Amino acid sequence: MNWKKSLRAAGLVAALTFSLVGCNTEGSYSPQEIIDHALQETKEPLTYYAEYTMDMGEVGGKAQVKEWTKDGKRRIESTAENGEHSIAVNNGSQVIMYDVVKNTVHKIDISKNGLDELPSQRDQLEILFNAVKDTHDVKIAGEEKIAGRDTYKIVAKAKKDDTLIGDIEVWVDKKTWVTLKTITKSAGNKMTTEYTKMDEKAKIDDAQFTIDIPKDTKVEEISVPESKSVTLDTVKEQLGKFLMVPEVNGLTLEGISLDKGIEDRSEYTFNYAKNGQQDISVTVFKANSNDTKVEPIIGEKEMDIRGQKGTVMDENKFRSISWQENGYQYSIFIGNSELTIEDLVAYAKQMTIVK
Repeated sequence: MNWKKSLRAAGLVAALTFSLVGCNTEGSYSPQEIIDHALQETKEPLTYYAEYTMDMGEVGGKAQVKEWTKDGKRRIESTAENGEHSIAVNNGSQVIMYDVVKNTVHKIDISKNGLDELPSQRDQLEILFNAVKDTHDVKIAGEEKIAGRDTYKIVAKAKKDDTLIGDIEVWVDKKTWVTLKTITKSAGNKMTTEYTKMDEKAKIDDAQFTIDIPKDTKVEEISVPESKSVTLDTVKEQLGKFLMVPEVNGLTLEGISLDKGIEDRSEYTFNYAKNGQQDISVTVFKANSNDTKVEPIIGEKEMDIRGQKGTVMDENKFRSISWQENGYQYSIFIGNSELTIEDLVAYAKQMTIVK
């Protein structure tokens, strides 16, 4: 499973920019109502051409960005102050990333198995605001014009100085609910994204969502290996003694899948059902003792699990717990959205050794 890798990427992108869209409603709002509007899905995707600047501080310097959005498709051209120039296109079935300077292209097929290596802007904003809802005071700080458009300014101020995410400022377009400017402070670094132009009336040709690739360009197709179904005996042979959630109280093991993780590591996922519906999934693999400590991702918090130092992720659509024990890395995450973190911890406590 590469879910945590994807979440880590989502968290980083969220810290940099959140171009979120939602429905249009007039009136006076509380900060939460404005955020809720920005998180709502639109019935019809917006069409627009925009330009914005990104200042990623010491992390990545400055860049000028052009953006084309139409029918859920997106093209982004970025030119950095250090000379880097890249073009990225999501045409709905494939993500194409072209490094103009290095003359290389990477293609990712996003049409199979529901794969989406690029989290939506809505997901990014939701992750960030869920991460700070208990650690920050959120308020409306007035109304300002960004790129000539009327916006609400929302400020999320950290209650303590030692939080992973510091103060956040967000400017949300009153008409489209697109976030036109963000300033975030995280891990001592300040990052700013600000739109300088947004044209909803722009006529965007479908050709924008293709890239003319030179013949001498090195092209790499990035494929995601499909999961392989395996038996419990196979897992026992490969892992030896490990912990497993027992099939009790109506919980049944529906199947076990094998995925290849980092450095071709074998990761086994146990999928459980209850009352005929998916309930939880449990991932286990041998931990590498040489692995360096990974910093927490946005929204991830520490928690004691089975007497071990672990982490917990509690989002509206994703809940999980992770920990290491006796040389193995374990993760339990929800298949049933009604389950709570406490439910996952209870499952962890029930785990017994199989061999």
